[in-house]
Amino acid sequence: MKQKSGALAFILSAVILWLLSFVPFMNITFGGRWTIVTILIVALVLGLINLILVSFAKRLFKKGSPAFLFCIALVIDAAALWLAARIVTNFDIPFFPQAIIAAAILAFVCTAAGLVKD
Repeated sequence: MKQKSGALAFILSAVILWLLSFVPFMNITFGGRWTIVTILIVALVLGLINLILVSFAKRLFKKGSPAFLFCIALVIDAAALWLAARIVTNFDIPFFPQAIIAAAILAFVCTAAGLVKD
């Protein structure tokens, strides 16, 4: 069951990033001929960074409040998006505030879909 929710979170993240690329003020761009592959690579990079850093942050701040943990995870997600934009060819988020907004939308949708676990 854990793998199924991981795959669903991966697909949902890819779809949300693709949809966010149509929002004008977000300035998220996927260029090139292989747009779908680029979106999937970005979703994979986000998933890997979340797997490593967010679980580490949960262990580090296990006595912290859930709101504090959410804020830490949000900053890590935004940094992961920002980093992915620098690493992955044909993917760009020009400003960090857009990365924070995109990370918040991703977190909200994944939480609403029940894909976020304690």
